[in-house]
Amino acid sequence: MAGQPEHNKEADVTLKLAEEQIELTKQKVVDGRVRVTRSTTEHDEVINTLLNKEKVEVEHVAKAQHVESMPEIREENGVLIVPVVEEEVVVVRKLVLKEEIHIRKVQETVPFQEVVTRRKQQVNIEKEDDR
Repeated sequence: MAGQPEHNKEADVTLKLAEEQIELTKQKVVDGRVRVTRSTTEHDEVINTLLNKEKVEVEHVAKAQHVESMPEIREENGVLIVPVVEEEVVVVRKLVLKEEIHIRKVQETVPFQEVVTRRKQQVNIEKEDDR
């Protein structure tokens, strides 16, 4: 067999292989909806409490008392005492305590009531199916 090429049994043989490829796509699908509603209600509410109220009582206390020097403003048993003096002209000048002003704090508790409007919101969530 003279015209035939010789085959080399040790020669490399290349085979082509088949290959599979995957293509992946994504799609958004809405399978339900949610509805959120909010409502506001108003109602009157009575508020009860006690309030502290402070007032001042002023009392004039006549003294007509001679003093050697100007008396200091002082506090006795929760009463603020403000001395009021006047000069009298005599042969000798003397201070005469004419009166003291006694200022006393008086606290009282008085009831207080007022109607106020309060707002309150509620939320309602409902699921809706699109199928």
